[in-house]
Amino acid sequence: MQPLFACRAIEDDSARLACLDAAVATLYGDAEAGDIVAVDRGQIERAEESTFGLSIPNFSLPSLRGDHSELAEAADAPAPSADRVVTRDDDGRIERIEGLAVTEISTRRDGKITVTLANGQVWRQTDNTRIQGISRGARPGLEAHIRTGALGSYFMQFNNGGRWFRAERVS
Repeated sequence: MQPLFACRAIEDDSARLACLDAAVATLYGDAEAGDIVAVDRGQIERAEESTFGLSIPNFSLPSLRGDHSELAEAADAPAPSADRVVTRDDDGRIERIEGLAVTEISTRRDGKITVTLANGQVWRQTDNTRIQGISRGARPGLEAHIRTGALGSYFMQFNNGGRWFRAERVS
């Protein structure tokens, strides 16, 4: 994009037009070859939210703040619920997501739970915290709140007033 923007500084109209034509032709060729992918802020946010909690080696998305040098293809995730709240840190990284609809809760033999969210994410409890009010599985209106912890860990809580517990994303 920089060669395209640099053309704006050329004062002579015909030279500026020639510069713009050449820059657009290069950009068009790179886009056709798949070397450049354009995504908007909403696509990046949806892709970040859909990958929140997953450890994907060698995968990064363009930063939502400041300059970025890497582009990655953003997921075409469905539009999130209007009740969902995403909190980001100063660098644009997700710190917390609240209001994720829970569709299923299953209890494993060890007493820990596995939570399936409406967006398709599956999270598994990793600590021994007793979680109240979920013995019969997910009920209508049950939502999960997820926040980041230290060293790549995550915590989950339900909107039923229960305690935070450690969780990991499994899919």
